[in-house]
Amino acid sequence: MTTWNELLGVNAGDNAEQIKQRYKRLSSRVHPDKGGSTGLMQLVSEAYQAVKSGKGEGSALGQSQSDASQAALRSQIAQLQKEVSALQQENRTLKSRQADTQIPAHLAAKMAKLEFDNRQWREQYQKLERQHQSLESQHHALQREQDQRKKDLLLVNRELKEALTRAEQLETDLTRKATPVTLKPAKPGLSWRWVLASWAMIALLISPLHQWQQWVDRVLGQDQDQTAQRVRIIDPAPSEPQPTQVNNVPQPQATPAPVRPVAPMIQLNPDANQWHINQYAETARPYLALRSEQGSYVVANCMGEFYIYLNQGYQPLRVPPNLDYLAQRQHFHVYAIPYGQGASVDSWQLARKVEILEHTFVSADLAPKLSAFEQSCRQVPGLTAVNL
Repeated sequence: MTTWNELLGVNAGDNAEQIKQRYKRLSSRVHPDKGGSTGLMQLVSEAYQAVKSGKGEGSALGQSQSDASQAALRSQIAQLQKEVSALQQENRTLKSRQADTQIPAHLAAKMAKLEFDNRQWREQYQKLERQHQSLESQHHALQREQDQRKKDLLLVNRELKEALTRAEQLETDLTRKATPVTLKPAKPGLSWRWVLASWAMIALLISPLHQWQQWVDRVLGQDQDQTAQRVRIIDPAPSEPQPTQVNNVPQPQATPAPVRPVAPMIQLNPDANQWHINQYAETARPYLALRSEQGSYVVANCMGEFYIYLNQGYQPLRVPPNLDYLAQRQHFHVYAIPYGQGASVDSWQLARKVEILEHTFVSADLAPKLSAFEQSCRQVPGLTAVNL
């Protein structure tokens, strides 16, 4: 007895997917469009439906069918069994071929090398990825540090500006310390003539009588003889030469009057707010000078002494206490700066802008000019030391 499982070529334990694949393979072979017949296709469909419904162990040949139809079915079943056997043999052949098939040695070596390179590249990529993450974290840390430094620099710059502002305000207060004396207007009421007469009367009352008489005589012109009589010769010239006495007592020498320093003549320069090296007109010695926008000059000699040549038609009434007036030379009023702001090289290096007597001097390029000026001073013959 032929069962539906045998007819379809499946086993009782096969799952639905295997049964379906087997049905598709048989139907593709027995289909009328591919050289099969309608009866075979119908038989395969009946077998699939029976196996699918769980009747695979049932007989594929019914008892009610006629002998002719049973013979036809038997022949079809036999043909299907042959095809199933052929398919099974073909399947076993393909499996054996697949098992016997081996990859060539050069292809296997190439595949192994590719797999090794792939692992190497993967490890290198992972290493580079870790380095990238580390560098990115360092970059963020440096960026935060740079932002913090910028904030600190802005804070320091603000504090320096405030300190410079306070220093300039303090210097302005020091320069304005000598307040001018203002004369108060006279109170209205008494005329100046009455005030003058009152003071004259008080002086006459206080003066002694003989001083009053002398004053009256002097006014009337009667004191000429008395004045002539009161003339007394203190050191008369000798009538005869007296012998000089020689002794070893040293005569005291008269102390010479102090010589007031005279400001040397400088040469004019058109460049403002730039330090320049030049030579005095009389002595040909070098000096370092800085010109303001108003035409005034700050001059330093080789001994480190600073002077200001003020370009102003009149001499200022109010002068800071650290300025000593020397002379008027050319069209300048010359002052010495013995101490305080602008009296040393250090003060000019620290303060970029100095205001002296309402004239502003901007010091920007002192360092290179200072070294060149020191070399010029050392080349001056007879100059023992350079004090800058």
